Amino acid sequence: MKKSILNLGKKLTKAEQTQINGGRKQCMKPGGTTCFDYGWFCAESECQIGPF
Repeated sequence: MKKSILNLGKKLTKAEQTQINGGRKQCMKPGGTTCFDYGWFCAESECQIGPF
């Protein structure tokens, strides 16, 4: 009989990650303070381009 346990350490798929972020992309490296991409699609407010 197989135990029904959660995979808490599993890697999320792109669809799951997008759903969690509200459709936004991670533009900052994990543990970093600089953005590698800038735009309205970024989840971090530091990496988003403001209104012109």
